[in-house]
Amino acid sequence: MSVANAYKRIKGSIVAFTQKYENVPPPEFPTIFGTGFVIREDGVILTNQHVVDAFSKVFLPPNVPQHGFPVYATIFKETEKGMTYTNLEILNTGKTKWHFPEIYYGPKEGLDIAFVQVKAKGLPPVEVEEEMILEEGLEVGTAGFPMGTDLLIAPGWLHQATPTLQRGIISSILPFPCKYPHGFTINVMCQGGASGSPVFHGESGKVVGILYAGLKEPCIFSINNNYYSIPLLPTNISYAVPLYFMTKFMNKSNELKELKLPPDTKSLDELIAN
Repeated sequence: MSVANAYKRIKGSIVAFTQKYENVPPPEFPTIFGTGFVIREDGVILTNQHVVDAFSKVFLPPNVPQHGFPVYATIFKETEKGMTYTNLEILNTGKTKWHFPEIYYGPKEGLDIAFVQVKAKGLPPVEVEEEMILEEGLEVGTAGFPMGTDLLIAPGWLHQATPTLQRGIISSILPFPCKYPHGFTINVMCQGGASGSPVFHGESGKVVGILYAGLKEPCIFSINNNYYSIPLLPTNISYAVPLYFMTKFMNKSNELKELKLPPDTKSLDELIAN
């Protein structure tokens, strides 16, 4: 299977986190500040903890009651008439207890993964690769919303209504090749808005990790012997967390009472039809 075919298996599971309210004239498309992907059809989405932390920092008008979240999980779907998108209400966010193996060399705190629950059922979940050992040189893909809404409206009008696919390889295993690494790098540039994107196997389409950061380097230049620095420049080295940390949560999440959906929850198809 090619990356193109693998991508078709997960494309419909990718969501954008968007602002409900804008403090500027309404843009062509809601402001995107992060990415996530569906792991359970009953509304459970994975993303980064730093994306969830940003929920409390987005614009909220002073006259709007502060209940719920000022954020949507926006999901795209192809229909007979073209592409549509639906804003899903967020019910809960949270962290989980990590599952650490006996032989493990990485940090046991600060892993940049969190979950979001939305009020919708019948969502298309990704397939997760739970047993595969990551290898240097393995072809992978990742897809999300790098540069957020700016990429979708680059010419000054909305000309894209999909996630953006990128392809690369696993460049390194962290801290070294082993059964239970604490992370891995891929040779794909990570830009703002792409945080929370799935990293998937280039052949099977199964998700092996979640993108959370990109390495940046300082840029210093001189003019007439005067030295200047500009903001850090992104590189083609990006970091991902392997998903085996989340295996226990994903297998048990349907048993958690706090993640039971309200009785009036509609399916994605019903929400689109409305």
